[in-house]
Amino acid sequence: MKRFLTFLVICTLMLSLVGCSNNEDSSEFKIYYVNTDKTSITPVGYELQGQNTHDQIEEAISKLQETTEDIDYVTTIPSGVEFKSWKLNDGALELFFVGDYDSLDIYTEILVRAAIVKTLSQIEGVKNITFYINNVPLTDSTGETVGAMTADTFIEDFGQETDSLLQTDLTLYFASADGMSLVPENRHVYYSRNVSREKVVIEQLMKGPDNQKTIASLPTGTKLNSISVSDNGVCIVNFDATLETAVSGVTEQVTLYTIVNSLTELDTVKQVQILVNGETPHMSNIDVDLSTAVSRNDNIINNNYVEEDETYAEDEEYVQEEEDVTSEEITQD
Repeated sequence: MKRFLTFLVICTLMLSLVGCSNNEDSSEFKIYYVNTDKTSITPVGYELQGQNTHDQIEEAISKLQETTEDIDYVTTIPSGVEFKSWKLNDGALELFFVGDYDSLDIYTEILVRAAIVKTLSQIEGVKNITFYINNVPLTDSTGETVGAMTADTFIEDFGQETDSLLQTDLTLYFASADGMSLVPENRHVYYSRNVSREKVVIEQLMKGPDNQKTIASLPTGTKLNSISVSDNGVCIVNFDATLETAVSGVTEQVTLYTIVNSLTELDTVKQVQILVNGETPHMSNIDVDLSTAVSRNDNIINNNYVEEDETYAEDEEYVQEEEDVTSEEITQD
């Protein structure tokens, strides 16, 4: 009887393991679909057949347009919107849609966009994705151009209710090309209601700048241990020891005020207390006392940095126009 019971137990365990292995999705690539109730997106395992970037993009887009038979999720690209074409240039993938995209409500539109971006950004060679609707860059509900997106643009969990997804405009500061000053960058982001805006700011700083003429101010691999705001407006930011690593070509002063100035753009933050594993950070080339809260420093901001580049570009255009006129006059003579 004992042997028989032992045999039954072994058989039961083996069957349960087989069942687990059959239910487990071993596919690394995921096609993201919009849930039927339109409150979140669902990743579904899929094995890409394409052998190169071009074929894989075509294949993934085709799957995103396919009608699904599952009752839990629907086709990602909705009816009334048609995918037209795409271009890939140095990792920047441009997607062109035609149709009544603007008729989508705000939450459905964000879910559709998130599903498409999260699907295609898995393909090697795709760094970011930009949407064009009827040959015009996609704009958000406020009329601002959305621009290039990555999988990190969207939160991982959209929650059970559509109002769990928030959006905000941030002013972030990154290092100028010479690493001696800060350059402001405006960024529109989506985030979970469960995440504080202060944490969103730090996470965005860790991702680095979108502007190619500025450089990241935080050491690569920096991790945020915790963040909180006191009643008197002091934001306490606790990093791991990576923060004390020097950033090549960037002064420690710039690294410090990248954090302080970006956070004090929020109306909830007046000063910033920076910690490394709960203690005062070891940053030698700083002219303020890091054992106390640090105030904003507007003198380190270079507001003319981008404007100068734009002025230079305008001058180039003006010179080019002069050259064209001269050439035309010579031809007429």
